[in-house]
Amino acid sequence: MNLSDPNNLLIAGVYYVITGGLVLFSLFGIYVLLRYGKSTLLAFAVSVFYAFIFLAILSQSYQSLVALLQ
Repeated sequence: MNLSDPNNLLIAGVYYVITGGLVLFSLFGIYVLLRYGKSTLLAFAVSVFYAFIFLAILSQSYQSLVALLQ
C-alpha cells in the first residue's frame, strides 16, 4: 500500500474511521443480542456466525483498499 500520496492517506483514513464505526455498532448489536435475547445459546450462535461474516467482509474490503492504493 502506497501511503506517500496524500490522497491515498486520506482514503485509508476514511476507510479506517468507517471500519471503526462499524465495529463499534456491531459490538453494540452483539451486546444487545446477548443481553436481551431469549435464548443465550441461540444468541451466542448468532453472534459467532455474525462475527465470521463480519470478518470475511472486512478482509475483502481491506484487500480492495490495498488494490486501490497500489
